Amino acid sequence: MFKRHVLIMFLLVVLFVLVGCETDPAEDAVDELPDEPENVMGRVEEPLNMDGSSEGYPSDPIESAGALIYLAYNDDFIYVLMEAEAEGWLSVGFNQSGSGMNGANMVLGYLTEEGEPAFRDDVGRGHAHSEAETTAVVQPYFDRSNSATVLEFAYPLSFPADQGYNVEEIVPGESYSLIVGLHSSSDNIDSKHSTRGMVDFQVQP
Repeated sequence: MFKRHVLIMFLLVVLFVLVGCETDPAEDAVDELPDEPENVMGRVEEPLNMDGSSEGYPSDPIESAGALIYLAYNDDFIYVLMEAEAEGWLSVGFNQSGSGMNGANMVLGYLTEEGEPAFRDDVGRGHAHSEAETTAVVQPYFDRSNSATVLEFAYPLSFPADQGYNVEEIVPGESYSLIVGLHSSSDNIDSKHSTRGMVDFQVQP
């Protein structure tokens, strides 16, 4: 009887060892993937049409200051589309992460007194902004209908030099701050924004 118990115990130990050897700890381990950035500027191969449509933008819109902002870029330009339920001016700015509004490259869209779309390049200065000496906005689009306003434009990856911008160019793989401002009822771009926001985003390589 004793020998039988010993034999059973021996067989159980051998079985346990064999089962343990068949399991590769490396197979059970799951590599943790890095978190995807929440806000991104996606890459496109072909230029986008500046027509007020979000079609062709590869990334989900960024939500800030009650607006939706779509971002994209290619080898030559960045593309920006901003939509908001507002009846005043809209603005989008780019800056180094954490630098706030000061030194930001800002583009403003609004309607003139005659109801014509107009645009301006500004430099953020403290908590305000003033017109830059050089404008680089390409194919700007601005439209308002049914209390909704849309601003869309293209902008060179390399920003104009000697304008006071903190950011010289948008570089794939880097992160920046997106600064959003708007006025709910006025097209006077010298009036203080009624809503503003700032979020970081990453440029997808």
